[in-house]
Amino acid sequence: MDDKVDWDKVNRGKVRYGFALELYKKGGALVPSELGKVEAFVDYVMEGVEYEQPSEGSDAEPTPKVPIRDVVPEIEQANEREFVKQLVTVEADGLKDPDRDRVLGALKAGKITRENLQASLDKIQEIKEGYSDD
Repeated sequence: MDDKVDWDKVNRGKVRYGFALELYKKGGALVPSELGKVEAFVDYVMEGVEYEQPSEGSDAEPTPKVPIRDVVPEIEQANEREFVKQLVTVEADGLKDPDRDRVLGALKAGKITRENLQASLDKIQEIKEGYSDD
């Protein structure tokens, strides 16, 4: 069995997580257009700036361009699932063990999705606020 780690993929995930978390902190919505922006930033950080060379004989300087990959639905869905997973995991931190286990179990079972993410985050917050009543 070949268990080699794809460090490029691991590092892209870390960069993606950072940008996605900042989007969340700023109140950004988890919608494909925002995920596309996050992915564009990831491309920029990981791949840098490419330059478009002017035509031969031209005195123009090379023009910088930001690499933005085409987004295919499978990648977009995988990114959404990973974002939901990371976000719920961060928000579940601070829950008491039984509550955290229940939330993470629902996440693992696929019961927390992009469509119900905000309701799930609101419920986690309600649970945390209920602790102050104890």
